[in-house]
Amino acid sequence: MHRIASILLCAAALTAQSVDQRLQRLLRDILIFDAHIDTPRYVVDEGYKFSDEHPYYELDIPRMRKGKLGAVLFGVYVQPQDYPESAWAQRALDVLDAVHEEVRRNSKDMEVALTAADVERIHKSGKLAAMASLEGGHIIMDSPALLRNFHRLGIRYMTLAHFRTNNWADSMTDTARHNGIAPFGKELIREMNRIGMLLDVSHISDKAVLDAVEFSRAPVIASHSSVKAIAPIPRNMPDDIIKAVARRGGVVCINFHAGYLNEAAHDVYIKNRPARDAEIKALLEREKDNPKRWEMVRAIQKRYFDKMPKVPVKELLRHIDHVAKTAGPDHVGLGSDFDGISGMVPVGMEDVSKYPVIVRGLMEMGYSDTDIRKIMGGNLLRVLKAVEAVAKQ
Repeated sequence: MHRIASILLCAAALTAQSVDQRLQRLLRDILIFDAHIDTPRYVVDEGYKFSDEHPYYELDIPRMRKGKLGAVLFGVYVQPQDYPESAWAQRALDVLDAVHEEVRRNSKDMEVALTAADVERIHKSGKLAAMASLEGGHIIMDSPALLRNFHRLGIRYMTLAHFRTNNWADSMTDTARHNGIAPFGKELIREMNRIGMLLDVSHISDKAVLDAVEFSRAPVIASHSSVKAIAPIPRNMPDDIIKAVARRGGVVCINFHAGYLNEAAHDVYIKNRPARDAEIKALLEREKDNPKRWEMVRAIQKRYFDKMPKVPVKELLRHIDHVAKTAGPDHVGLGSDFDGISGMVPVGMEDVSKYPVIVRGLMEMGYSDTDIRKIMGGNLLRVLKAVEAVAKQ
């Protein structure tokens, strides 16, 4: 019996060693490409520095290095419920400027990428390929000229709507007014295809997603959406919509928000969100001159997050696995929404240093190296190339 136990222990040790070796081999050159991270707004509002390792928020360069992050699409967003229309464009330009300025200040670690070839070149050089996206079609204020100018400034995808329905696309969290996408929205899709800008269908209604998929000549992405079959909440995507995105070559990038991964966590989050937001608004008005006001905001966010059930990282892996099984491993990616989810992260996936946890989890679930490379970033790079090819036609 002792000999059998020894043999089993040795076999287990060898297996663990081989898993670790495989993980390290993958991490040496894998492209980890996150489709949606919102950190730049903190640069504008709080003077947050990418160069410093922080005990709060979810992205900085030291943690990025630990997590082997290779490319990111930084979100430039202006929540329509928080800003008057007259401030939308200026706020977006300020946040986009923060992306470019942080890259300039950290040029030894980061470089702006405008194309898929840029992403590949910058990643091979050992730097982060920094791209920018526009979260919410309302920001272009119904102007194709403004759309083009944002593209010239480096914006490489636009989310067609945000939390509210705009003048041409229905949001999934607001009243539908267009039965999907209005005719003017289809003109904008044509222009996005022409200039080589990715269409992002996160946040928009199911009918709007189907319209975007049908009308676009290029594949679309859902930059930060999770799975409704696992967590049946409004912001998540049902299987038929996931399959529709995949049929045209697109990718669904899974959101890491604990409340989007687990229905029980979502229910607590939604119930408490009005009180949390009111408390934060009152604090910012009362403490507008207090240099510690953002630290106080984070404390409020954490207090409300602690009321939610804890969601383990295996729930995130379930969502990735579901899309891979439903639509194929060519059609799933990562869209963490880090620094846009008020710290509501899964246990074990607290920040950008933790991406290797996903790689290991996929290995343990039986995914091949080839499919892991696709899921962690290759699929998103493929779609970017496809969009560029359509623009050249």
